[in-house]
Amino acid sequence: MDISKIFNKFAGREVPLEEKVVRVAGYTFTEYDLKNNPDPVIEEMEKTAAKNGLSLRVWWPGIAGTCDYDTSRVNAHIEKAPDGKWRVSPNFGVG
Repeated sequence: MDISKIFNKFAGREVPLEEKVVRVAGYTFTEYDLKNNPDPVIEEMEKTAAKNGLSLRVWWPGIAGTCDYDTSRVNAHIEKAPDGKWRVSPNFGVG
């Protein structure tokens, strides 16, 4: 199955993230979360995955996940584009 062929239609689509600066015990870091939950682009990606017998895992900065390898799961990434907007990366993988 060619994952890129199935999911490249989502590459570059905007998925807005909220960025919040947090201070804990003298440390400062940024938390990221979806602005729209559920997000329509991610919902469409989930439906596309299910239609192809797959599940979807979406990564963005600070998100935690398991290290297991699942051949029926697509990994998608949300990255900050040069225009400052958060967009679906064109790099899709199985795992």
